[in-house]
Amino acid sequence: MADGAYRWQGVVPEADAARIEAIDAAFDEAQAASFAEPARASVVEKIERALAAARTGDLTEAAAQLTHARAVLGDLDPALLEPRRGLAGLFDSRGGRLKAFREAYARGSASLADVAADLTGRVDGAGRRSGSLDSLWVEIRDAVVDLDAYTAAAVRRLTGHSPLGEDAAYALDGRKAALDACRAAAIGTLPLIRGAQNADARAVDTLKACADGVAAWRDDWKDALGLAGKRPKKVRPERERMLKLRDDLVKRIDRALTELKASRARHAEVESRLTGLRRPL
Repeated sequence: MADGAYRWQGVVPEADAARIEAIDAAFDEAQAASFAEPARASVVEKIERALAAARTGDLTEAAAQLTHARAVLGDLDPALLEPRRGLAGLFDSRGGRLKAFREAYARGSASLADVAADLTGRVDGAGRRSGSLDSLWVEIRDAVVDLDAYTAAAVRRLTGHSPLGEDAAYALDGRKAALDACRAAAIGTLPLIRGAQNADARAVDTLKACADGVAAWRDDWKDALGLAGKRPKKVRPERERMLKLRDDLVKRIDRALTELKASRARHAEVESRLTGLRRPL
């Protein structure tokens, strides 16, 4: 996007005139070949930080946790509370089935509680990462403003507004081209940072829904199995209700897995584009 268009949208402010004057006054022809190197290097370092953030896999790695949770829920089938058919049913009892199912629930509930805690930690981490990316976005924008000041000072020299020897002019012209390329990469990085944040945001919503869903499922099943009080109660669990509660949570998990897959694709695209921006600098 052209400089003026970006400024018109309020993304990158104009370089300060006093800053341009100071850079011009400090210009050293002998150092023309490395003109504005600290400013250029600062921008490159920030682009590299954005690339590192795009490669972070905290959320996408949550897929393994969700897959495990889905398997645990699949093993907790309320149909196991029903009498078995055939000869096996002769040695079966409602109390025995309920006891065995309660034990299976206790193991599964503990496992899913660990999953929910892991997901919550990843959600919190994504929030911190988003805040860091917000700060990095501002840093890159401000670094571009500083880069613009150096470029403006170089233009003044190259267009004859300030004295410049022939050899220094050749070196400075090359440096200006390098600064222009660096600026373009920085400007291209800004929307990609937002893209990385957006990729996380949608996944975060589904992960939070899963963590909340696990908590609700544990409480509902605990009550349905007569385990909500200090001592187990004699109950006749509602198989259909328990099945619906379980399947609703499985659907949440499936939605989260789908969103995580899309998030991985979006992160891969952002990473690829950032790599392309960084490579020639």
